[in-house]
Amino acid sequence: MSYGQKLFLKVILAGEGAVGKTSLRRSYLGESFITNHLETIGADFASLPKEIQDISVLFQIWDIAGQEIFEKVRMMYYRGTMGALMVFDASKLTTLKALDRWVIELEAGTERGIVPFAILGNKMDLITDAKREKLREQVTKLLTSLNKKYSSKGFKIEYFETSAKTGENVHLAFESLGNKIIDYIQFRKEQRGKKS
Repeated sequence: MSYGQKLFLKVILAGEGAVGKTSLRRSYLGESFITNHLETIGADFASLPKEIQDISVLFQIWDIAGQEIFEKVRMMYYRGTMGALMVFDASKLTTLKALDRWVIELEAGTERGIVPFAILGNKMDLITDAKREKLREQVTKLLTSLNKKYSSKGFKIEYFETSAKTGENVHLAFESLGNKIIDYIQFRKEQRGKKS
């Protein structure tokens, strides 16, 4: 598959406030980790050129505010989104439970329905191995449900255990999503070809 010029991939980082979305973006961009929490107001934006599947892509990473007061503002940032990383704080179970709402918001906000996304359990450096195992059981249930719901959409939702502080799986999560988006574009193209 060749697109010739650079492919722009708009990606959203979504999830409750203080789950580490900004720190994940900074880690992926190679910026230093900040220990103090910086609340995102509305949205923050960064871009990064990459080669994925021999295609020159420009990740446009939108880090959207998780606080409820920004809900109406957030919706405009979803437009044109090609994929998302849904982030929860591994040390706060309530942020995992809130992901259902974030998936619904993504599906409504893109104006094209659901797009490829992955789930990131962030701040893994803060929990024990035993807690990781228990968390995986809960995430597996969520993944099973979501993958069943979106099975016809041309992508599989994956889970990554990340730490913006240590860098664990941060690059893997972003680049896996990039691959999924490119595969999804091809899938949609093939689906349109079958209809015509």
